[in-house]
Amino acid sequence: MLKDADQHLQFVLLTGVSKFSKVSLFSGLNNLRDITLSSDYTTLCGYTNNDIDTVFKPELSGLDHQEIKQWYNGYRWGGGETTSVYNPFDVLLLFQERELTLTGLSPPRPHFW
Repeated sequence: MLKDADQHLQFVLLTGVSKFSKVSLFSGLNNLRDITLSSDYTTLCGYTNNDIDTVFKPELSGLDHQEIKQWYNGYRWGGGETTSVYNPFDVLLLFQERELTLTGLSPPRPHFW
């Protein structure tokens, strides 16, 4: 499916917990590149301190930036000295709810409509 759309695609990010690049699931898709530990992509899936300070500056009013950093800044990969990033989902939820929470530690709550 991706190979057929190749002319229309510049960049595609496949995520998951297993490496599938050598499996027949992607037959014909021979140009996959594993960037899991590449320092060139350390900030791809999160917000940097600079993002928080600039892009989200209006949202910081009334919030303690150091406390936000303590709660949500800490994802890092790529080896060596890499930039740590904030969890995007938690940061956006913080700006919406104005309350520090760790969503990854809370069990999902069923919704009954």
